[in-house]
Amino acid sequence: MSFLKRLVPLKGTVSVGLDKPVFVEGEPVTGNVNVDCEEYVQSEGVRVEGRAIEHFEEMEWVTENNQRVPRMVQKTNTLFSRDESINGPSDFGQGPTRSFPFSVGIPSLRPAHSGGRIETMIKGVVAVKGRPDMTGTVQIAFTAPTYAVIGAPVQPYVSTPPFAPPGQAQGSQAGYAPGPLQQKPQIRCSYCKTLLDQRMTFCPNCGAHQ
Repeated sequence: MSFLKRLVPLKGTVSVGLDKPVFVEGEPVTGNVNVDCEEYVQSEGVRVEGRAIEHFEEMEWVTENNQRVPRMVQKTNTLFSRDESINGPSDFGQGPTRSFPFSVGIPSLRPAHSGGRIETMIKGVVAVKGRPDMTGTVQIAFTAPTYAVIGAPVQPYVSTPPFAPPGQAQGSQAGYAPGPLQQKPQIRCSYCKTLLDQRMTFCPNCGAHQ
């Protein structure tokens, strides 16, 4: 094979289809790598490459007109990288589309720099010896997980006396007579002199035994 032919892309396409448009952060990203070929291809294997790239700006001193000046420079930072093989060596040719399912676990990520944004993508790759690989890329959208509140406190039911007719005080109608409030006997702590219920065995203020 001539050197120039090694640089010629193969006649075919690779596309990545996702099982759903949005994934919850932390759940596996699933889908299919779809391969269409218009010529005979000897593949060394099919894989998916998961990447999460942070894009951010950072101030740097640069030289302009023989002077050092500060400038905001666009930078990238790889937060996640994983390759998963989904099929071994195989021959491709003209015919129906061949699909290969995949599942890639991508952790929940946050930008490491102020103002940074994260771009997450899956690339499908058909590796070909001596020729450029056939590739297709798709970006992934994530949403934050939602959590159900379990065991939320229930407000206790408090009964109230019925409303009195006009001109009559509430609670004074027939059949309802509010009883006097009974105050629990109290004593003073023998150490810190705090008032406490005489049935308590420990002071809630200083913890001393009574």
